[in-house]
Amino acid sequence: MMKTIKATLETEVVSSDNGLYTYEVIKRLVGIDGECGYLISLYPTRNESNIFSNDNTLNHIVSHMSELGFNELHMINLFSKVVSSKISSRGLLVDEENMQYIENIMNDKKFKNSKFIIAWGNSMLSSQAVKISKTKIFSMYKTFCPKNKVYQLTVIGKQLDSEIVPHPLYLGIRANNSVWGLQEFKITNKITK
Repeated sequence: MMKTIKATLETEVVSSDNGLYTYEVIKRLVGIDGECGYLISLYPTRNESNIFSNDNTLNHIVSHMSELGFNELHMINLFSKVVSSKISSRGLLVDEENMQYIENIMNDKKFKNSKFIIAWGNSMLSSQAVKISKTKIFSMYKTFCPKNKVYQLTVIGKQLDSEIVPHPLYLGIRANNSVWGLQEFKITNKITK
């Protein structure tokens, strides 16, 4: 007995007119059942000009979307400026326009009915702009979704410390062949200070 499964991966990018800033990358698995999620990381590497280019972080996320239970995942970031390498924390400022974009997302009914995943990893922990941005994200989330849980990525069978907040690239390198899952994320004052 045989069966044929047809699925399509759609990519949608929301960026500035000049392509220098990407506010959201949406991946949809068309033909696959699942729910919608929102994942927040640090900064984007994709825009309209390189939408089809290889991106290890996005590849790892897409590879595990189905097992995480998602058929649609919205990737947003603390900073919207598109970069080709790791950004420097020197002179980094809070991305107010991006924060406004995220606030609009969080105020939307679709967001309120979806899972919210923190996946910014543990780099740039000493950056004041990163700390302020994280605090703003948590404050907005508590305002718009006071009864909802926040999640982080994990590997099934391994309980992670809630303050580790693994980045998808970290899990992709160390646990790509493992089954990924979601673990409740506890917002503490230590995380943002």
